[in-house]
Amino acid sequence: MIIFVANEIILNKQHKDIRMKNSLLKGLATVVIVIIALTACNSNHKKQIIGTWQVVDAKFESKSHIDPEMLSYSITEMKTWKYTFNADSTMSVKQSDRDIPNRWKLNAKGDTIIIGFGTGFFDVPSKIEKLNNEELVMRTTLGSDTARVTQILYLKKGVK
Repeated sequence: MIIFVANEIILNKQHKDIRMKNSLLKGLATVVIVIIALTACNSNHKKQIIGTWQVVDAKFESKSHIDPEMLSYSITEMKTWKYTFNADSTMSVKQSDRDIPNRWKLNAKGDTIIIGFGTGFFDVPSKIEKLNNEELVMRTTLGSDTARVTQILYLKKGVK
């Protein structure tokens, strides 16, 4: 009878070990699936972003007053801008009188484009509000408190 109890204890321990391994494997598989899904989403967004985008409209939001004449001028000027996002994470913003080289990346979630201006002096995050093969809408908020201004850029891919 003692041998039977010992065998039962051994079998019970083996059963617990198997259940623990199964739980661990299921948990690990779930983590891998989540990582693959997030990477695929980020990768898909990156593929959609790569290319040349024309600013077709711009809007500004601010708690403080924005001079309407300056606002109109800024929007008109911005409509001449072209953003070119390259697969190697370099980019340029072609404005009416110059072409500004930059760098870009997506955050881990793939919902924000981070544009690095100059030699890394500062990075500007822009929340992606809409992205498909033809349209990109980016929301950028800069400043603090009463000086906070939000710029919303509406871009179309491949517009000449």
